[in-house]
Amino acid sequence: MTPDDRTPVADLPLLAVDLETTGLSFAHDSILSVGVVPVDGGRIDLGGARRWLVAHDEPGDAVTVHGLTHDDLEGGRPLPEVLADLREALAGRVMVAHHAPFETGFLRTAWRRIDEEPPPLTAVCTLRLQRRVLARAGVHEPPRGALRLWQARARFGLPAVRAHDALGDALASAELYLAQVAELGEGRSLVLGDVRLRTPPRWRRRLRRWWWRLRRRLSAGSR
Repeated sequence: MTPDDRTPVADLPLLAVDLETTGLSFAHDSILSVGVVPVDGGRIDLGGARRWLVAHDEPGDAVTVHGLTHDDLEGGRPLPEVLADLREALAGRVMVAHHAPFETGFLRTAWRRIDEEPPPLTAVCTLRLQRRVLARAGVHEPPRGALRLWQARARFGLPAVRAHDALGDALASAELYLAQVAELGEGRSLVLGDVRLRTPPRWRRRLRRWWWRLRRRLSAGSR
């Protein structure tokens, strides 16, 4: 059973997740690699860490970022098999990721592409938590790059690790999460409801999309 908002962070079972993809579009791009690392309360379970490659014909335009080649992907597994393993790994756990809407968006789309209903994806976003950490320190307008995973880790003195590897980034997010909740929880006991990603109501998401489309039209008309 997935933890509810009253679950203490100290007892929270999580799964740090990172994806490497062919691009940034949920609708047009595909998952190439999935990295997962379990986190049990304040302990990272390295024995449960996994990295799965997804069989795919084309590494996409992002190959210069993730470095996955045709040969790598030929050795991957079919997407339904990888998603089945991920579903099992997520059972009873809350997902944690840096910029979690990216991971949840790609995963929901991937499950629907194989005609499966996505599991509940309750998530904690370390990017959003970092914004709160900085605001707590009086930085309400973070400088450019301050919310990136590696910059956020550097603030806590966490070591630099290889970027854009699904397993490495999942572990990096797990370590960052533990540092963030330790700082945010000073003086009080946090529960899941204090840290989880909250999805805006559907009407607000529609209004936001309409506003951005209007801004683009107005900007194009002023040129």
